[in-house]
Amino acid sequence: MTLRSEHLPSFEPTLGAAMLGLLAGAQGALAQDAPLALPELDVSTQAPSPFRRDAQPVVRLPTTVAETPQSITVVPQEVIEQRAAATVREALRNVSGISLAAGEGGFTGDNLTLRGFSARGDFFVDGIRDLGQYTRDPFFMSSVEVLKGPSSVGFGRGSTGGVINQTSRVPQARNFGELNLSAYSSGGMRATSDVNLHAGNVAFRMQAMGSHIDAARRDGVYQSRWGVAPSITWGVGGPTRATLSWLHQEEDNIPDYGVPFLNGRPLRVPLNTFYGIRGLDRETAVTDIVTLRLEHDINTDMTVRNTTRYGSWSRSVNATAPRIATTTSTGRVFNPLSTSIEQTLVRREPQVRNGYDNLLTNQTELVWRPVTGPLRHNILAGFEVGRESSEAVRFAFGAATNGRPNASALNPNTYAFLPTVTGIGSDIKTTANTFGFYAVDQIKIGEQWELLLGGRWDSFDADYVNRASANPAQRNFSRLDEAFSWRTALVFKPWENVRTYASWGTSFNPSAESLTLAANNAALPPETNESFEVGASWEVLGGLRLNGALFQIEKTNARTSDPAGNLVTLDGTARVRGFEVGFTGRILPNWNVLASFTHMNSEITRSSNPAELGKEFINAAPNTANLWTTYDLPMGFQLGGGLSFVDYRYGNTTNTNRVPAYTRYDLAAAWQPTEGALRGVRFQVNALNVTDAKTYETVYVAHAVPGTGRTVVFSVGARF
Repeated sequence: MTLRSEHLPSFEPTLGAAMLGLLAGAQGALAQDAPLALPELDVSTQAPSPFRRDAQPVVRLPTTVAETPQSITVVPQEVIEQRAAATVREALRNVSGISLAAGEGGFTGDNLTLRGFSARGDFFVDGIRDLGQYTRDPFFMSSVEVLKGPSSVGFGRGSTGGVINQTSRVPQARNFGELNLSAYSSGGMRATSDVNLHAGNVAFRMQAMGSHIDAARRDGVYQSRWGVAPSITWGVGGPTRATLSWLHQEEDNIPDYGVPFLNGRPLRVPLNTFYGIRGLDRETAVTDIVTLRLEHDINTDMTVRNTTRYGSWSRSVNATAPRIATTTSTGRVFNPLSTSIEQTLVRREPQVRNGYDNLLTNQTELVWRPVTGPLRHNILAGFEVGRESSEAVRFAFGAATNGRPNASALNPNTYAFLPTVTGIGSDIKTTANTFGFYAVDQIKIGEQWELLLGGRWDSFDADYVNRASANPAQRNFSRLDEAFSWRTALVFKPWENVRTYASWGTSFNPSAESLTLAANNAALPPETNESFEVGASWEVLGGLRLNGALFQIEKTNARTSDPAGNLVTLDGTARVRGFEVGFTGRILPNWNVLASFTHMNSEITRSSNPAELGKEFINAAPNTANLWTTYDLPMGFQLGGGLSFVDYRYGNTTNTNRVPAYTRYDLAAAWQPTEGALRGVRFQVNALNVTDAKTYETVYVAHAVPGTGRTVVFSVGARF
């Protein structure tokens, strides 16, 4: 394994921070005068499965994960570590109903569809919107929660298919430390640390990460980033608490736009074929999120909390998007039926832009548990006010070759001549002032019935300006949207270990939802969505939870364009129907499992474009499935394995470009000695995509990005 010198500068600071944090944690632990008090264990009962987070509160709702009448999948830290997941996207392989996607409309970073609808703008960190266009790393996370189905009643605009909430690790009232090091067969290393120090009523926690990973069988493609996440809590264990946290992450990657479509399928070339330009293609991003949370327990049944957050995200992208050229290598007009792959040329389209996003928001919530006669309430009420802004600058090139020369489909020259930028194509800034207030009440009626009632009102006021446009009609736009969202659910528990529910709710998508506007949509009111879901959960075998749901989401006034793409109206209709099943927990005392399957039938039922009628959604796989399971053996050994299946997907609404289905298998083995000098040390090896299957991780209108090949990860971790 080799580590190239040009990658070391971004790697060294985090390794140093990790080591210093561990030394500080060890010194703090040794400095305690009082002997360490170990908790008493009741060996007569078995600890709950580490895969289950039933008692975890759900953000923006007054319920726990197990009580919420909605499909929720929680990917805990334990599963993330067992699968050697180095990104949130990798962690989301444990959730069915999700398809990864390439950046669309000029966006970069994480993007996916959830129950058939784009969720690019539906990422949250501890219940606050995460605007950034970057690669999210789980090094500071306790879990990743996926709430499926429209959730505007809690989260505001968007959330048509659901939301992805990333839960941070918070300071604890104890001392501990952890260091993990990993080496990759494809090339690269990753290091993470987590240190917690506690003294009196103050606790400090620090996570750090450094990561450089080459993409297996994708020549020249890699992801490199480092980050730190310190947090401090005053008033630990008391009625009044204050927590100040900061997330800082920087990344420097080689972006991968994959291969173009030819005759409606990804171009059939070797997996390692890369159409970018070495030394030019680059993607950098800087993320800073500062959060102050104040909490006060008024009494045992009432808590008030206030959260203030400032977020800043910047990015710079110089990427190459491959397209089939109109000519061949012999200068003739390209004919897809007669031109051989040896004569096919790929047009390399430049994607060069800078972007900046900012967020300043304040949220106040009250949690109250009153009793009114025979009714027991869990009420969450709150309001939030914020200001969001996004700026994107796109650069233009000369007309000839689009700024990059054409490449041979089989043997692209990645060190080609590089024309320079000729100007700015667009300089767009959008600012939005947001305000919303909401309330949700879980009403328990006796021991068998529960009723959930919730409502939210939002104001979303957006201003758009294209500072590079000389046309006044294309330069400035404004849009004010006010919307009310609601949700209701009825829960019936026929037996102690069975919960059934029926849920009905709405959400809305304003034209400026992703902080973009245009002349053809600035006058349009929001799209509206309605969701129905019927589901149940069953506690089987005392430690295994089986759940299932039938669902329908319908967008009744979808934005739709004429075939030329000039006129946009709200006379479209799109609908998803489906079901999902899953089970989580212990099958046997040493056997844990997390698995699910989702089937969806997506359809555009009305559109101004006849070619879209009856077609499936973009990037909406009809079937997805996931499995991860581990078995604990004697002497601290553990075996694990799993799969992720993603059905075929279309890259456009007319369903002419399609990527095939795939199944990826992963294996893991670990050893954590239970005694001796190595106690507290964990050795782990993971084989990712063990069969070296050809996968297509992301899909876009004109190109698809292959997934990485077989990768073996060797890891060692120490905890104290």
